[in-house]
Amino acid sequence: MSRWPAAQLQTATVENELWRSWDDESSRTITVERTVPALVAGLAIPALEPATGEALAEATRTVSELRDRAAETTGVLGHLSAVLIRADAVASSQIEHITTSSEALAVALADLGDDDPDRSPYPVATELVAANVTVALSAQRGSEDLTEDWFHRRHSSLLAADPEIEQRHLGAWRDCAVWIGESRQSADFEGPPWDRVPALMDDLVRFAARSDVHPVAHAAIAHAQFETIHPYVDGNGRIGRLLIHRLLDPRPAAATAPVPVAHGLLHNPNGYVGGLTAYRRGDLDDWITVFATAVTDGAHAAVRLVDRIAGIAGDYRERVRTRQGSAVSQILDGLLGTPAITAGEIQAAYKVTPGRASQILHQLADAGILRLSDHRAGRSRVWVAHEVIDAIDTIPRRLIDTLERTGTNG
Repeated sequence: MSRWPAAQLQTATVENELWRSWDDESSRTITVERTVPALVAGLAIPALEPATGEALAEATRTVSELRDRAAETTGVLGHLSAVLIRADAVASSQIEHITTSSEALAVALADLGDDDPDRSPYPVATELVAANVTVALSAQRGSEDLTEDWFHRRHSSLLAADPEIEQRHLGAWRDCAVWIGESRQSADFEGPPWDRVPALMDDLVRFAARSDVHPVAHAAIAHAQFETIHPYVDGNGRIGRLLIHRLLDPRPAAATAPVPVAHGLLHNPNGYVGGLTAYRRGDLDDWITVFATAVTDGAHAAVRLVDRIAGIAGDYRERVRTRQGSAVSQILDGLLGTPAITAGEIQAAYKVTPGRASQILHQLADAGILRLSDHRAGRSRVWVAHEVIDAIDTIPRRLIDTLERTGTNG
């Protein structure tokens, strides 16, 4: 086992927020155990066990296979980042029990531009999942340095629509205790004291800037360290998974085929939690092996999704014969990344008349490519490419099936 500094467990006596003066069995104070990770920015990565090295090599190989497969997929290459990040972000949200229908999300993400003041807002869950997808795409495509501001801006965007978070906690390190469990007294995990967070996150930012660590191990350690610090009052799981995308392969070319790691991590939810626990007790081999296996699983799932999207793209061209570069051709291409559209959007984007826009929609509906959605963009009817939506949903749907089978609550 490759040793890594174990997190310190600090026992503290704190006020019991659940204390009730009228309850004789209620105590004014409780004893809690806080987990405080070591600083890691300057630590040398220890020699890993052979099995861990094999897991890293397999993850690297499958990620390379995904990149190669994406590069071969002409005609849909520009949409793969959106497709794969969306699948992973939806899965990441579902881990937190934040769900919405596939079509509602497609409509929200399409940004169809209807500015009708009477339009009902999207449900909170839809806005939160859409924000997760949007922020994930920004995080994965962006090339800016990882800084405190990088985290705060994404946290603000991710949770802006959440009515349960106080405004002062948006894009700000927490100023209170956080724990995982039904109550603080029986928590499975409590993060370090809030006044330790700024220094710990500054250390993590410096670790993330290193270039001497294997990319998969780099992302694994940074993710586990972030989840141990738990720097925000909420959203730590989702932000921590965005960090994975940012570090797994920061090269610009990687934007074409990101790995849906959330799928891989929660494909074995008990293993994920066990791996984080191992990291906190100083077992780097166990955690990196769990993480590398998740990367491998995610990359394999991504290859299947790339192939399915490529198959849909080819099928579209068989069903609707049109010249390259035409409005219809461009719409077919665009539906692969944004599978929702309105007549108004077609008119505005392709400078066609309302009659021609309607004709295109009905042509694609007759070909089985589009169908009318129950969701609307203001007063506008929305059409969706249901086969693309179904393909993207494959990854999160498999994840939810796994969580339901294991009874895991993410």
